[in-house]
Amino acid sequence: MFITFEGIDGSGKTTQSKLLANHFKQIHGENNVVSTREPGGTGFAEKIRGVLLTNNIDPISELLLLISMRHEHMKKLILPALAEGKIVICDRFIDSTIAYQGYGFGVDLKLIEDLHRLAGVRYPDITFILDIDVKVGLSRAKDRNKYEEMDVNFYNKVRKGFQEIAIKEPGRCSVITEIETKNDNQVYSEIIRFLA
Repeated sequence: MFITFEGIDGSGKTTQSKLLANHFKQIHGENNVVSTREPGGTGFAEKIRGVLLTNNIDPISELLLLISMRHEHMKKLILPALAEGKIVICDRFIDSTIAYQGYGFGVDLKLIEDLHRLAGVRYPDITFILDIDVKVGLSRAKDRNKYEEMDVNFYNKVRKGFQEIAIKEPGRCSVITEIETKNDNQVYSEIIRFLA
C-alpha cells in the first residue's frame, strides 16, 4: 500500500505521516513500513532538496528537477518496497507538484501530467490532504524555506489546487478539513477511522 500526505506548509503532514508510520510498524513490524519524503527520499534527491528549497529557480527548471528526483525515488525506493509487500508512507508526492508548480506558479497542468507519465510515476493508493487556513498554516510552519516566504495569495492558489485535486480524485483522496481547529491526536484519529 502506498499512502501520501499532502497540504500546504504547516498543515501537519510530517507529524501525521510519522504517527501513521509508527502505527503500522506496531502492527506489521518495523521492517515492513517505509517512511520517506519529497523532495528527497534518495541520496541523489536529498542532495538536490537543499538547492530546490533555498534557490529561486525558474518554475519549468524546478519542475524538471522535481520529476527527475521523483523518478529516482520511485525506481530506487518506492517501487522496490511495494514489490516486497511493504507499506510506503510519503510526506508529499505528485500532488504537491501539481498544487505548487501548477496552481501556485501557473505551470501548465497537462505538461506536469505528461512529464509524470513519461517518467513512469505511479500514483498513491491513498492520499490524505490536510486542509488548513493559509495564515494559520504559515504561522505553524517550522522549517523556513523559499516556499514559506511566498505571499498569502500564492498559498491560497496552492490550497485551491489541493482542493481541486481532491474533487477530481475522490476515490484516492481523503480531505481532512479545518485542521486549524484540531489537535494532532484528533487529526490522527480521523486518519485511522478512514483506514479502518
